[in-house]
Amino acid sequence: MVLLSLCLGLPVSSFGAKHHAPLSLSATATLSSRGAKPGSRVELVVTVRHGVHPVISSVDRPASFKMHSLRKPQLLHTDEGDVWLFRYQIIPTQAGEFEIPSIVVTDNSLRAETSPLPLRVSLKGEPPVMTAGELSRVVSLPMSLGEEVLKSAPQNPPKPDPSPTPRDDRPIAKRAASTCWKALKDFWNFSGGK
Repeated sequence: MVLLSLCLGLPVSSFGAKHHAPLSLSATATLSSRGAKPGSRVELVVTVRHGVHPVISSVDRPASFKMHSLRKPQLLHTDEGDVWLFRYQIIPTQAGEFEIPSIVVTDNSLRAETSPLPLRVSLKGEPPVMTAGELSRVVSLPMSLGEEVLKSAPQNPPKPDPSPTPRDDRPIAKRAASTCWKALKDFWNFSGGK
């Protein structure tokens, strides 16, 4: 084999060498919870694979969210290759249905984007109903299979938060008189438990 390569003018190292295509940069984002209460803390983790020095220049978020980085990017060595972790803490301040847009990760000339993440903020902290698209991204299923899974395992939609009771702006004397008058009427109309 070596003699053949010398006769053909090929380098000896070209035989038997395995050429691997470079792996492309990939990024995924996850939340510690899909539902939260106003003022509670939710962790956002961005996982980057096949990167040498990945950078996240900024993370777009709804205006009512407070956010800060928990630590410097962390490099983990695994059997499948190196993994970079970027961790952020999010504190939503208002109730509503929100979405954290795609996060862009760059590494020299390489670029990767995460999928958007829904976050439902409510007084009870219930998560939103999972969609087939979200299920297929999280578990790596085809969209049609995700739809079939959700058909066979229906979800109850989260209950809306109760609307706040309007504030009674009457003077205290009028509110007290109204409460006493109502109690007196209830006592007068009491039927004796019959």
